[in-house]
Amino acid sequence: MSYLFVNADVFDGTGTAPFPADVLVRGNRIERVTARGALADVLAPAAEDVEVVDGRGAVLMPGLVDGHTHLGFGSSVEHTATRRESDAEKALLVAHCGRVLLDHGFTSCHSGGNRLPATDLAARAAFDQGWLPGPRLRTTSWEGSAGIVSPDAPQFPGTAERASDPRSIVDFVHAMADLGVDSVKLTLTGESAVVPGTSRILQFTEQEVAAAAETARERDVWLIAHAHSAEAITLAVRYGVRTIYHASFADAAAVDALVAARDRVFVAPTPGIVWAHLNDEDHPATEEMETRETYQSVCRVARELHRRGVRLLIGGDYGFPFNPIGRNARDLRLFVEWFGMSPAEALRCATEYGGQVMGMGHELGLVREGHLADLLLVEGDPTADVTLLEHPGNLAVILKDGRVHKLDHARRGAAPTRVPA
Repeated sequence: MSYLFVNADVFDGTGTAPFPADVLVRGNRIERVTARGALADVLAPAAEDVEVVDGRGAVLMPGLVDGHTHLGFGSSVEHTATRRESDAEKALLVAHCGRVLLDHGFTSCHSGGNRLPATDLAARAAFDQGWLPGPRLRTTSWEGSAGIVSPDAPQFPGTAERASDPRSIVDFVHAMADLGVDSVKLTLTGESAVVPGTSRILQFTEQEVAAAAETARERDVWLIAHAHSAEAITLAVRYGVRTIYHASFADAAAVDALVAARDRVFVAPTPGIVWAHLNDEDHPATEEMETRETYQSVCRVARELHRRGVRLLIGGDYGFPFNPIGRNARDLRLFVEWFGMSPAEALRCATEYGGQVMGMGHELGLVREGHLADLLLVEGDPTADVTLLEHPGNLAVILKDGRVHKLDHARRGAAPTRVPA
């Protein structure tokens, strides 16, 4: 099926203002982006195979990309998981959360890690084949922590009382690569929200990080780092980690390192999880969790990184019961309110930069001829009010890989309107 979007304004993903255009999709690609009304006469003789979609009063834009969500944690706006489910149930939860994510306009997702990475791998194949609804998925290992023995609940003991063990890191990366994951994740620091007071305690020695990097290059997998502290951030940049999560307490030297590596590194400052902790009435944040301090620091750091051209990704550690999948677009609002971006700049982080972190920047994340047809038709203008995307009812059309996931019947069929020269 082919789709012709007419009468819409187009936000192309680059951060520039929307412009009037018609967009033709054939198969799974965007075939034409032309001046509004220019395609009507060309397509008229063969209109039988073209579904016309009226974009009047709406903005057509790329599908959203989340750079840090845990489908395997299992909680969504529709269902709260206990994380005590059987392995079989957890696999079903990954599929469920993938569908919810797609319902909310996220046509791609880079996993933040899964204790059962094989379930993400199975979901990736099913989503790609189209027999289960879900986003394009980049899969990630479980979060390797000190010792790399098993994916048990982390205690974040740090490196002070154990010997460096590069061999275990090499074995871990090989094991995850053998499974077929896209990325291997290293928990370079602890997490004070889980084990109070550990966010700035280094969990890996430099020799271990170096071993992970060498093995990842050998096996052609990406490295991701959970890194709050300045020391961990600097270490991650030094050894070629591709995506850094949090970067909460970067000092001037760590910021400089990120800026110097901005052509090869991505940073996901994860404001969503911080917001969720600050607003969790059932389990209020304590001083030991460092939530308020994290909020204050990450706002400063993210503003500086954005100002200096580092590519920031949305993705706020969604999947917890208090931070469920389906709330992902809240990150866009926080990028505006906390980090000082314009709505269009925040959207660029979720589209153009999202396509790049997926390793598909040449064909994903932009409304551009030849690119994959992952598209949203949004009621209203999200470059004026980015909170529109927090409400799935504002999504009139969701197209992933040229296939309709959602199409509002009121938008079917329209006469194209030409814009005067």
